[in-house]
Amino acid sequence: MTLCDEETERQVLATAAGLGNITLCPCGTISLNVGGVSVRMELTAFAQTAEMCRTAILALEGQARALQALGLKKQSLMTH
Repeated sequence: MTLCDEETERQVLATAAGLGNITLCPCGTISLNVGGVSVRMELTAFAQTAEMCRTAILALEGQARALQALGLKKQSLMTH
């Protein structure tokens, strides 16, 4: 993988105010910029990272639903 220099014009693919952005370099490198951290990776690695994040979000949502269900059961036991 050949990385371009810092001055190379990059296409902004996504941005989140106050968080960071994702850019595409003409050489095909994806840059994930969050706060003061930048990670450059090939497209395949970026896709794998995105899939890993989606899997983590699903896991967190499942945990949140389970905790919410436990909380509702405890609440309903206390009110009856």
